[in-house]
Amino acid sequence: MAKFARTSQKLLLALENGAKIRGHRRCVSNLPRVKIIDGTSGEKIIPSPYGSIPIPEMPVHEYTWRNYTQYENKIAMECGATGRKYTYAQSRDYSNYVARSLLNMGLKRGDVIAIILPNMPEHGISFLGALEAGLVVTTVNPFYTVGEISRQLISSDAKGVITSVEIANTVLEAASVLKPIKAPVIVVDDGTGPIPEGGIPFQDLIEKGKSLPAVPQYPWSPNSLAALPYSSGTTGLPKGVMLSHMNLVSNIEMMENTIGQEAWNPTTDTFQEVMPTVLPLFHIYGMNSIMLPRLAAGSKLVTLPKFLPELYVSVLDKYKATVLFCAPPIILFLGISPLVKKHHLENVHSVISGAAPIGDGDVRRFYEKFQLDKSKVSFYQGYGLTETSPVTFLEKSSKKFNSIGRPICNSEARLVDPITNKDVKAPRETGELWVRGPHVMLAYYKNEKATREIINEDGWLKTGDLAYYDEEFDFFITDRLKELIKVKGFQVPPAELEALLRTHPDIEEAAVIGVPDERCGEVPRAFVMKKKESKLTEEEIQNFVKKQVAEFKQLRGGVVFVDNIPKNPSGKILRSKLKSEYVK
Repeated sequence: MAKFARTSQKLLLALENGAKIRGHRRCVSNLPRVKIIDGTSGEKIIPSPYGSIPIPEMPVHEYTWRNYTQYENKIAMECGATGRKYTYAQSRDYSNYVARSLLNMGLKRGDVIAIILPNMPEHGISFLGALEAGLVVTTVNPFYTVGEISRQLISSDAKGVITSVEIANTVLEAASVLKPIKAPVIVVDDGTGPIPEGGIPFQDLIEKGKSLPAVPQYPWSPNSLAALPYSSGTTGLPKGVMLSHMNLVSNIEMMENTIGQEAWNPTTDTFQEVMPTVLPLFHIYGMNSIMLPRLAAGSKLVTLPKFLPELYVSVLDKYKATVLFCAPPIILFLGISPLVKKHHLENVHSVISGAAPIGDGDVRRFYEKFQLDKSKVSFYQGYGLTETSPVTFLEKSSKKFNSIGRPICNSEARLVDPITNKDVKAPRETGELWVRGPHVMLAYYKNEKATREIINEDGWLKTGDLAYYDEEFDFFITDRLKELIKVKGFQVPPAELEALLRTHPDIEEAAVIGVPDERCGEVPRAFVMKKKESKLTEEEIQNFVKKQVAEFKQLRGGVVFVDNIPKNPSGKILRSKLKSEYVK
């Protein structure tokens, strides 16, 4: 999805010749003609060609588990590194026990709990258990530093944490900022060592939860808050994105009714989709495009805590993967790595890419390397934002790999000229992409100003991306109005790095922009004004930043020393000017 930590992406249409795949017939594309709808104030609204469907009003956990008895003995989640696994029956029971235990600890309906876990089977159990208890989940990047974790815990008003042994000491230090609240820190035994002092074993929640009172019924509405992932919006520092139960369920249903019967097959006594799950579950793409919808459908998720080439390939081989959820760097890896052979993909029938734009050549190289037949292996590309839960566009024709496709079921789009604020009226004219639908977030957490800036009074969300549509109403992203840097699909807010750089005693002022990188998409580059007489070096600045931020935020684009930082009369850094002068 193009807005990365805004997001993520995914998916495709019916295939030619009605080829059958595992008994499931793929239909020839027969989309109705798209008609622009004129709004009352001159809006040019492009509706979804896939129509609209009613959305079930159910809490996320009930929606996810509603059919689990149909495949209760099949594996729901398995760790690709250790083999630790849970059936659907176990996953359902354990999430309920976790819910009981969280309430028994004193957490109350509406409290926020932070899940800070690498990809592992316990992530899904924790997430759904917390929701069943009536809590709100804020997901945190497990590779964040102590300072980064602390800031999100404070910002989200977290009252508890679930983490793993491998990162528990870091999390415990970060959670010390919540000591007045005495926030419980629950630790999953991942086999990497003992549970540290101060940590509560995750297994205790399951064992004790079996004998605790049932989870009480509590008032619920579609707009009840479910998740609080963090995004920087179109600019600025990370903000909590308030996603309701209805937002998350809506987006799952919208996607299922756009491509569900084409991209994957139903779970039966003899068949189960198998999906390597390396894209992070703390990210909205992993959360609501992989984990929740695929558990709701009875798929098998094989989790990988991080992307390690040999481990990923071994999972493809051992588990006979059928569907690949990818970000562009993984597509690039598959297309060029000598580790990946044709037999590794012999069971794959769908590939879904998201979180960042994909190059047309990268997809074609992938197909050519493995001599794949497009009628048998479909490629889907999705576009979305954390603020749209996340998917809002889908390309599913396997023909326009660099397109984001069309608005998915139940969603609408507009293109608005950012200068005149008037809607674009014709194909190939560029405007800012606006979207609307039941998947659009409630608001930014405790930030009315930022909410008003991104969502107007009619419910249109301004994506900050410039786009156009062609004569067939397929959309293409051309540039970003926003200044976020997208590194492997993760958001890097320039303002965050600039604020950090200004804390260095030898730095007068700093600006940060994204520069192109073949492997990562973009990487941050800093422009630094040193204080007089300073002998500060590029390496010293990079090391200063490296100690305080996650790996993807590091200054891999280098440091440029400048005499001044261009700003407008109000003092806003003109990052666009830096890009035009320094980035070729």
